[in-house]
Amino acid sequence: MNPKLILRPILVTLVYFFAVATLHAQSTPKIAIINLRLAIATTAEGKQALADFEARFDARQKELNEINRKIDEIARQFGEKQNTWSDEQKAKAQAEGRRLTRQLNRKQAAFQDDRNAAKDDIVQRIGGKLLPIVDRYAAEKNLGTVIDSSAPGTPVLFVAPATDITEAVAKLYDQAYPVKSAVTNPAKPASPASKPAAAHAKP
Repeated sequence: MNPKLILRPILVTLVYFFAVATLHAQSTPKIAIINLRLAIATTAEGKQALADFEARFDARQKELNEINRKIDEIARQFGEKQNTWSDEQKAKAQAEGRRLTRQLNRKQAAFQDDRNAAKDDIVQRIGGKLLPIVDRYAAEKNLGTVIDSSAPGTPVLFVAPATDITEAVAKLYDQAYPVKSAVTNPAKPASPASKPAAAHAKP
């Protein structure tokens, strides 16, 4: 029997098998992972928003630190001088410590609430524009499922670099929503040159 006649069906079968496998790989939706909060923070707009956020709450954080310092100082003095202080001095120090502690607790609670609200605002504002980009990217790359690893309770134990689309989506966001550069003040026109003094007439 001619060996070529034996090999031909085998070759045809192999070609068919690889063609079907390739078609299946191209058509089967894939799974990708995105850290949505990291993507937001990675965008140029996100970096700018976070910088503004820190500047906005920096003064209040310093105020809290100062109140906490005063409480620590009262506690230190009380520990060092309670044997020499009068009962009136002790009572006054304790009252001041309690007052500052109540003030610190109240301001810390308001501070934390405001910080959380500001963070949520950044996530909602940028995330709302980021999600449509994720949808388009998923459609272009034939992704059937995109999992947000930053979502609370998401059981992601391992992420292969090839499946992580965080950086790619952040770059697409920057292309779609470029951060406007700060507008510089127009240069002031140069003051007109002073006219040369007229030559004095000779006597």
